[in-house]
Amino acid sequence: ASIDGAIEVLPSVFSSVATTIIAFMPLFYVSGVMGKFIAVMPAAIIAMLLISLAEATFALPGHLSHELKPPKTSLQKLAFAWGKAINWIEIPFRALGKPANAALDWFGERFYGPLLRLSLDYPALPVAAGIMAIAIAAGMVRSGMVPFEFFPSLDGKTIIGQVVYPDGTPVGVTSEAARRMESAIRNLSEDIAKDEDARGINKTPEPVDLNAPRGPVKLSFLQIGSAANGQPGAGDRISGSHVAQVQVELHDATLRKVTSDELINRWREAAGIFPGAERVTFQAANIGPGGRPLEFKILAPRQDVAALEAAVEAAKESLRSYAGVYDVRDDSSPGKVEFQFSIKERAKSLGIKVADLAETVRNAYYGAEVMRLQRGRHEVKLMVRYPMDQRRSLAEFQDIRVRGSDNIERPITEIADITITRGYSEINRLDQMRSITVSAELDTAIANAAVVAQSLKNNLVPELLEKYPNLRFRWEGQQQETAESFNSLVVGFLVAMGSMYLLLVFEFNSYLQPLIILAIVPFGIVGAIYGHALMGLPLTLFSMFGMVTLAGVVVNDSIVLVDFINQCNRGGMPVKEALITAGSRRLRAVFLTSVTTVAGLFPMLTEKSFQAQVLIPMATSLAFGLIASTALVLLMVPFLYRTYAALAFTEDQMNGVWEDEVAEAMKPGNQESVNQPTASPTELAVGT
Repeated sequence: ASIDGAIEVLPSVFSSVATTIIAFMPLFYVSGVMGKFIAVMPAAIIAMLLISLAEATFALPGHLSHELKPPKTSLQKLAFAWGKAINWIEIPFRALGKPANAALDWFGERFYGPLLRLSLDYPALPVAAGIMAIAIAAGMVRSGMVPFEFFPSLDGKTIIGQVVYPDGTPVGVTSEAARRMESAIRNLSEDIAKDEDARGINKTPEPVDLNAPRGPVKLSFLQIGSAANGQPGAGDRISGSHVAQVQVELHDATLRKVTSDELINRWREAAGIFPGAERVTFQAANIGPGGRPLEFKILAPRQDVAALEAAVEAAKESLRSYAGVYDVRDDSSPGKVEFQFSIKERAKSLGIKVADLAETVRNAYYGAEVMRLQRGRHEVKLMVRYPMDQRRSLAEFQDIRVRGSDNIERPITEIADITITRGYSEINRLDQMRSITVSAELDTAIANAAVVAQSLKNNLVPELLEKYPNLRFRWEGQQQETAESFNSLVVGFLVAMGSMYLLLVFEFNSYLQPLIILAIVPFGIVGAIYGHALMGLPLTLFSMFGMVTLAGVVVNDSIVLVDFINQCNRGGMPVKEALITAGSRRLRAVFLTSVTTVAGLFPMLTEKSFQAQVLIPMATSLAFGLIASTALVLLMVPFLYRTYAALAFTEDQMNGVWEDEVAEAMKPGNQESVNQPTASPTELAVGT
């Protein structure tokens, strides 16, 4: 019996496991940083599925074939006695099992059975319900009710405040600003603790030491002279007396009531304005890949630097006009105040070159080597330059004289036009063009990055290109990562669906029955969208990963149901009766398969820890997609199967031809044909 049972269910079990493995395969080929971030997950899951398949195929039948024999050895007797001693554990499960079975039977007889007959008698009902469900889900995403974010907003443990002054600012000014910033967050933490005490919440633990504040802040420390350049934690840093940052470590999210995003917003308000600062930012430490939510490069040829700078300012002003967009900045870090020279045409006629002008100014301030003196074993350079008092005075600069090709020295003001301006501390280039990156942070409770980015592409970019035709735009950060990862995921998903279709064609020996099974996949995605709306979560790339893998899970119930319908057809049962019988007989198997999977995901859905926040969107897609697809499998698959069978057979043929065939097979002399697989009308319909 164990061998026969294993052989009977092996094709369906193998197909179910294989489709699940195929559904996880696209995660191996996700491009970009996110692909490296997620690659370990499908490897672990596929390994577990293969081991589970091997155990269920070879080990489980062996366990079930063992007869219960009386214990003989002392070890067997001890094990038998221990089993008897812990039998009481089964008592509550037995008590719950009977009413649960009764409830499931009642549901099948009183609710599901009549509803299935109604959907078969009135096929417009399931069609309308399915179309309506898809339309509502699409509207929720399109309207922004369920927004899309590249990476889930995490309630992290580290937040950072940065202040950047102009290059050359004294360290005392920077230090004072940083201490004011730190004082603001510590006082804010104390105020939150006092407010919680007044309301009797007592959410956060006590301070870790005497110097630590009460409230959500655990520790804070200053760093003067160095700060992250861009996203904190990205690795790129700037240094100098003009930069400082305050790094704040928070208590775990489960130990505090206020979120890190809320704390950042309140910290920004409490810190106030820093006069003279070029950049003041408050943000969470970078967790995961992607960069900033809004980030793009503007490129221009060397001769269009003025247009580039004007476009950057216009882009920053446009970003500031969006609600929820803050910390708008660019990476063109201003340098120190400097003299810039533009040589005059008259000087060129005198044979004076730009190099001559630069060398004269350098020699005046740095010095020119005129000779080297020997001092023992060492050589000493002898440099000639202006006296110290002249080098310290800008007024003396105009007295610098430049020698022309005629050996006549002329004042530098006659040779070049001199302007005082602020230079760049660094110049970025891409594809031999000057490049400036414009970026901004986003409050996801107010704005959506995809919506803002699309608005910029539709409005700002065409306007700037019309005004400055030599400019180029290149999207970076999360927008680039989203496009790269999403495109590769879509390709992988289509390949996986095609592979599952071919696998099911081989199993069912039909070209149309696999389409019935795969038709449930869109409804699983619809359920995932509803689940995100119910949980108050945005769609993220992890949500998309869950939807892709969901395709391999939801088809398992369809495989079980379609396989049983085929068995009923081969037994000579009319199609409609086979559909009702299969639905009723397989209700328990489909229900338990889905319930156990959702139950396994439930702890992840309710987990509040920081690590779980990344995977909750994926678990939401799987759990709610499976719930929705289970309900629709029990109604849509019978309807689709009947529609498929009706493509080639009339109602009379579906209800009568197979009874005649079975009756003929039962006549004396034809008994052997009963045990042989009989072609169903659905199989004949596709010429198999």
